[in-house]
Amino acid sequence: MNKRLLILTIIFEAVLIVSCERITPKVPADDQILDGPIEGLSPAEKTRFLAGDAAFNDEIFTRETGLGSVFVATSCGSCHAGDGKGTLFTSLTRFGQTDATGNKFLHLGGPQLQNRALPGYVPETIPAGATFSRFTPPSNTRFFLQIAGKRR
Repeated sequence: MNKRLLILTIIFEAVLIVSCERITPKVPADDQILDGPIEGLSPAEKTRFLAGDAAFNDEIFTRETGLGSVFVATSCGSCHAGDGKGTLFTSLTRFGQTDATGNKFLHLGGPQLQNRALPGYVPETIPAGATFSRFTPPSNTRFFLQIAGKRR
């Protein structure tokens, strides 16, 4: 019985390994990744890029360093993990844009909802009557899942 269990375990593990290879995503091509400098930068420009890249990932903004009264997050990397692509765990909400005539709710904030605020300030909410869309970027791809609605 133990020999049979061992054989079944080995077969199961082999099938599992092969299955995982087929369902895991392929590594994106270098030109599809947004984490490096563009070609042709001068040494000074590369230095400036690297400084900005470090700030993008590491700097936490505060009132003293320029964080506004309403905001989405306190660091760039909070929303733009992976140097700009976002993840399945981040989403954004845009409101007020219904067609090419423009956004009639810009005076109320937006177009991206800033749902956090410093103490003493009120975060934005979707204005009554405004259309809105929530976007969730699939990891390492170029399209968004869009969920649209209208605030009543």
